[in-house]
Amino acid sequence: MAKRKKNTTSKNDTKIASIVLGLFVAGIILFFIFLKSKESPKENTPPPSEAIETTVPNENNRPVISPAPQPITAGPVEIHRGVGGKIAFIIDDWGQTTANCKYLKEIPEPIAVSILPGLRHTKDVANCAKRYHKLAMLHLPLEALHNNDYYPPDYIIKTTMKPALVIKIVNEDLDQLPSIEGVNNHMGSKATGDRPLMRIIFKNVKKRGLFFVDSMTAPNSVCSGLADEMGLSFGKRDVFLDNIITREAISKQFLVLAQKARRRGYAVAIGHAFNHLTMQMLKEEIPLLEKQGFEIVSIKDLLKDK
Repeated sequence: MAKRKKNTTSKNDTKIASIVLGLFVAGIILFFIFLKSKESPKENTPPPSEAIETTVPNENNRPVISPAPQPITAGPVEIHRGVGGKIAFIIDDWGQTTANCKYLKEIPEPIAVSILPGLRHTKDVANCAKRYHKLAMLHLPLEALHNNDYYPPDYIIKTTMKPALVIKIVNEDLDQLPSIEGVNNHMGSKATGDRPLMRIIFKNVKKRGLFFVDSMTAPNSVCSGLADEMGLSFGKRDVFLDNIITREAISKQFLVLAQKARRRGYAVAIGHAFNHLTMQMLKEEIPLLEKQGFEIVSIKDLLKDK
């Protein structure tokens, strides 16, 4: 009976050993499965060279198209200007003061300075524009449909003037500013609709080798068709930046300007020098436009390449 008990014990030990071994093997298998499950799958990311278009709000809540991801380098990331279109700025009504001339130094981009004739600082502003390599223009006063401001006699060219007087005023205004490269109209909602008058003006502008930009103060302007007919280098304003002088309103006009330039490939904006806020916002907004891919060009170059 003692021998039978020993055999039974041996069989039980063998079963226990098998169970322990099986559990050990199963534990190892489960351990490796657990390690495998901890590995996160790779994301399907595009290569660095592939452009990703995202909308990123900047400090002025302006949508900016961000460039493709770039590798980290020691130097600055290149900005590819021009992909959003070309923009030219003309700043009108210079000549009453030199207070805003500091912005011509602080804004390195090519903005045009359009100067009123016969004012106290007309020539001073022209010299300032030359010093800081800004294109100068004559801001030619033309008759408006409605105007309550006072101007000296024969300062504004009117539709009722004799051709000889028109020629005299135009030439005197041009002679005051020998460094100018173009002309645009100050007011003129009535004059720019008068074909005979504008023909006289355009003839003298072309004779001097200048270009003309219609400020588009009236929808019935004859300037575009007449300039084509006469072979005059010509452009026209797309956006007024500061008809309403608040930061919010001017900011919205910069958005409109960007949309027009992106859609058509170019746009022309006009602002006013007497408005300090306009000049400050030009200084702020131009770098943002460049980061979005717009190229800031002189109005002369824009008309040449159009």
